[in-house]
Amino acid sequence: MRSTTRRAAASAALVLSGALALSACSSSGGGSTTGSAPAPAPATASATATAAVSASPTAAPSDGSTASPTGAGTSPSGTPTAIDAGCRNMVATDAVKAAVTRDYGTEVHRGHITPRPHQFLYGQCGGTTYAATAFDLTPGATYSDQVSGQDEGSTRKYFSLAANGTWTLIGSAGFPDVGGCVAQIPQALAKLWGGCPSSQLS
Repeated sequence: MRSTTRRAAASAALVLSGALALSACSSSGGGSTTGSAPAPAPATASATATAAVSASPTAAPSDGSTASPTGAGTSPSGTPTAIDAGCRNMVATDAVKAAVTRDYGTEVHRGHITPRPHQFLYGQCGGTTYAATAFDLTPGATYSDQVSGQDEGSTRKYFSLAANGTWTLIGSAGFPDVGGCVAQIPQALAKLWGGCPSSQLS
Protein backbone atom coordinates (compact mmCIF):
# COMPACT_ATOMS: atom_id res chain seq x y z
CA MET A 1 0.00 0.00 0.00
CA ARG A 2 2.80 2.38 0.90
CA SER A 3 4.69 1.40 -2.29
CA THR A 4 1.72 2.24 -4.45
CA THR A 5 1.31 5.57 -2.78
CA ARG A 6 4.95 6.42 -3.32
CA ARG A 7 4.75 5.57 -7.00
CA ALA A 8 1.66 7.67 -7.41
CA ALA A 9 3.36 10.57 -5.67
CA ALA A 10 6.43 10.20 -7.89
CA SER A 11 4.31 10.09 -11.02
CA ALA A 12 2.47 13.23 -9.94
CA ALA A 13 5.79 14.95 -9.31
CA LEU A 14 7.01 14.02 -12.78
CA VAL A 15 3.79 15.29 -14.38
CA LEU A 16 4.07 18.53 -12.45
CA SER A 17 7.70 18.95 -13.43
CA GLY A 18 6.83 18.34 -17.07
CA ALA A 19 4.01 20.82 -16.91
CA LEU A 20 6.29 23.43 -15.40
CA ALA A 21 8.94 22.79 -18.01
CA LEU A 22 6.40 23.05 -20.83
CA SER A 23 5.04 26.23 -19.34
CA ALA A 24 8.53 27.66 -19.14
CA CYS A 25 9.21 26.78 -22.79
CA SER A 26 5.92 28.29 -23.92
CA SER A 27 6.66 31.44 -21.96
CA SER A 28 10.13 31.66 -23.47
CA GLY A 29 8.81 31.15 -27.03
CA GLY A 30 6.07 33.74 -26.57
CA GLY A 31 8.57 36.29 -25.30
CA SER A 32 10.76 35.73 -28.31
CA THR A 33 7.85 36.27 -30.68
CA THR A 34 6.68 39.35 -28.82
CA GLY A 35 10.19 40.79 -28.72
CA SER A 36 10.75 40.33 -32.47
CA ALA A 37 7.56 42.15 -33.51
CA PRO A 38 9.04 45.73 -33.47
CA ALA A 39 11.74 44.68 -35.97
CA PRO A 40 9.92 46.14 -39.05
CA ALA A 41 10.05 49.67 -37.53
CA PRO A 42 13.70 50.38 -38.61
CA ALA A 43 12.76 49.31 -42.13
CA THR A 44 9.95 51.86 -42.17
CA ALA A 45 12.27 54.60 -40.96
CA SER A 46 14.80 53.60 -43.61
CA ALA A 47 12.14 53.79 -46.33
CA THR A 48 11.13 57.24 -45.11
CA ALA A 49 14.73 58.43 -45.25
CA THR A 50 15.12 56.98 -48.74
CA ALA A 51 11.99 58.80 -49.91
CA ALA A 52 13.31 62.05 -48.47
CA VAL A 53 16.62 61.62 -50.29
CA SER A 54 14.82 60.82 -53.53
CA ALA A 55 12.70 63.95 -53.18
CA SER A 56 15.68 66.24 -52.44
CA PRO A 57 16.65 66.97 -56.12
CA THR A 58 13.34 68.75 -56.68
CA ALA A 59 13.60 70.87 -53.57
CA ALA A 60 14.00 74.61 -53.99
CA PRO A 61 17.60 75.93 -53.79
CA SER A 62 18.73 76.97 -50.34
CA ASP A 63 19.18 80.58 -51.50
CA GLY A 64 15.46 80.88 -52.12
CA SER A 65 15.79 81.18 -55.90
CA THR A 66 13.46 79.27 -58.18
CA ALA A 67 14.91 76.91 -60.72
CA SER A 68 13.85 77.50 -64.29
CA PRO A 69 14.03 75.37 -67.44
CA THR A 70 17.08 75.80 -69.66
CA GLY A 71 16.66 78.83 -71.86
CA ALA A 72 13.65 80.22 -70.02
CA GLY A 73 13.55 83.97 -70.03
CA THR A 74 16.31 84.23 -72.63
CA SER A 75 15.68 86.85 -75.26
CA PRO A 76 16.08 85.73 -78.87
CA SER A 77 19.47 86.59 -80.19
CA GLY A 78 20.08 89.03 -83.05
CA THR A 79 18.32 92.07 -83.99
CA PRO A 80 14.76 91.91 -85.46
CA THR A 81 14.31 92.66 -89.12
CA ALA A 82 12.67 95.95 -88.18
CA ILE A 83 15.32 97.81 -90.15
CA ASP A 84 12.52 99.07 -92.40
CA ALA A 85 10.69 100.60 -89.45
CA GLY A 86 10.61 104.38 -89.45
CA CYS A 87 11.60 104.75 -93.12
CA ARG A 88 9.23 106.06 -95.76
CA ASN A 89 9.32 107.31 -99.30
CA MET A 90 7.76 110.72 -99.81
CA VAL A 91 6.70 112.95 -102.68
CA ALA A 92 8.86 116.08 -103.00
CA THR A 93 7.04 119.36 -103.45
CA ASP A 94 8.30 122.15 -105.67
CA ALA A 95 9.38 123.96 -102.52
CA VAL A 96 11.56 121.02 -101.44
CA LYS A 97 13.16 120.77 -104.89
CA ALA A 98 13.84 124.52 -104.92
CA ALA A 99 15.44 124.39 -101.45
CA VAL A 100 17.71 121.47 -102.41
CA THR A 101 18.76 123.24 -105.62
CA ARG A 102 19.47 126.51 -103.83
CA ASP A 103 21.51 124.96 -101.01
CA TYR A 104 23.51 122.74 -103.36
CA GLY A 105 24.27 125.61 -105.73
CA THR A 106 25.47 127.73 -102.81
CA GLU A 107 27.65 124.94 -101.42
CA VAL A 108 29.45 124.10 -104.70
CA HIS A 109 29.13 127.49 -106.39
CA ARG A 110 26.96 126.32 -109.27
CA GLY A 111 24.18 128.32 -110.85
CA HIS A 112 21.61 127.89 -113.60
CA ILE A 113 20.68 124.36 -112.56
CA THR A 114 17.42 122.52 -112.00
CA PRO A 115 16.61 119.00 -110.76
CA ARG A 116 16.50 116.43 -113.56
CA PRO A 117 12.85 115.62 -114.37
CA HIS A 118 11.30 112.47 -112.93
CA GLN A 119 14.43 111.49 -110.98
CA PHE A 120 14.06 113.37 -107.71
CA LEU A 121 14.17 111.00 -104.70
CA TYR A 122 12.84 112.08 -101.33
CA GLY A 123 12.26 110.24 -98.07
CA GLN A 124 12.75 110.00 -94.35
CA CYS A 125 14.39 107.42 -92.14
CA GLY A 126 15.01 107.47 -88.40
CA GLY A 127 14.02 111.12 -88.09
CA THR A 128 16.42 112.25 -90.83
CA THR A 129 15.16 113.53 -94.18
CA TYR A 130 17.05 112.66 -97.37
CA ALA A 131 16.89 113.76 -100.97
CA ALA A 132 18.72 112.81 -104.16
CA THR A 133 18.76 114.20 -107.67
CA ALA A 134 20.94 114.96 -110.67
CA PHE A 135 20.88 118.48 -112.10
CA ASP A 136 20.48 119.81 -115.61
CA LEU A 137 21.54 123.24 -116.85
CA THR A 138 19.00 125.94 -117.42
CA PRO A 139 19.02 128.67 -120.04
CA GLY A 140 21.58 131.35 -119.30
CA ALA A 141 24.20 128.92 -117.94
CA THR A 142 27.70 130.31 -118.10
CA TYR A 143 30.76 128.52 -119.40
CA SER A 144 31.73 127.74 -115.82
CA ASP A 145 28.27 126.25 -115.20
CA GLN A 146 28.65 124.08 -118.28
CA VAL A 147 32.05 122.79 -117.20
CA SER A 148 30.76 122.05 -113.68
CA GLY A 149 27.84 120.12 -115.15
CA GLN A 150 30.01 117.65 -117.06
CA ASP A 151 31.14 114.16 -116.04
CA GLU A 152 30.74 113.71 -112.29
CA GLY A 153 28.86 117.00 -112.11
CA SER A 154 26.11 115.36 -114.16
CA THR A 155 25.52 112.43 -111.79
CA ARG A 156 23.04 112.13 -108.91
CA LYS A 157 23.81 114.00 -105.71
CA TYR A 158 22.62 112.92 -102.27
CA PHE A 159 21.55 115.25 -99.48
CA SER A 160 20.35 115.22 -95.87
CA LEU A 161 18.38 117.93 -94.13
CA ALA A 162 20.34 119.49 -91.26
CA ALA A 163 18.77 120.67 -88.01
CA ASN A 164 19.04 124.27 -89.19
CA GLY A 165 16.90 123.49 -92.25
CA THR A 166 19.77 123.48 -94.75
CA TRP A 167 20.27 120.69 -97.26
CA THR A 168 23.81 119.33 -97.03
CA LEU A 169 25.60 117.30 -99.71
CA ILE A 170 26.49 113.87 -98.26
CA GLY A 171 27.49 111.93 -101.36
CA SER A 172 27.65 111.69 -105.13
CA ALA A 173 27.25 108.88 -107.62
CA GLY A 174 30.39 108.01 -109.54
CA PHE A 175 30.84 108.67 -113.23
CA PRO A 176 29.38 107.08 -115.16
CA ASP A 177 26.41 106.60 -112.88
CA VAL A 178 25.60 102.89 -113.09
CA GLY A 179 22.97 103.02 -110.36
CA GLY A 180 22.91 102.12 -106.70
CA CYS A 181 22.54 104.41 -103.70
CA VAL A 182 25.58 105.73 -101.86
CA ALA A 183 26.44 104.19 -98.50
CA GLN A 184 25.19 107.23 -96.59
CA ILE A 185 21.60 106.36 -97.50
CA PRO A 186 20.05 103.84 -95.06
CA GLN A 187 19.48 100.47 -96.71
CA ALA A 188 15.78 100.52 -95.90
CA LEU A 189 15.32 103.84 -97.66
CA ALA A 190 17.48 102.73 -100.59
CA LYS A 191 15.10 99.81 -100.98
CA LEU A 192 12.12 102.14 -101.03
CA TRP A 193 13.91 104.21 -103.66
CA GLY A 194 14.22 101.19 -105.90
CA GLY A 195 17.97 100.91 -105.38
CA CYS A 196 18.60 104.37 -106.86
CA PRO A 197 18.62 103.49 -110.58
CA SER A 198 21.12 105.29 -112.79
CA SER A 199 20.37 108.99 -113.23
CA GLN A 200 21.90 108.92 -116.71
CA LEU A 201 19.41 106.54 -118.29
CA SER A 202 17.63 108.06 -121.26
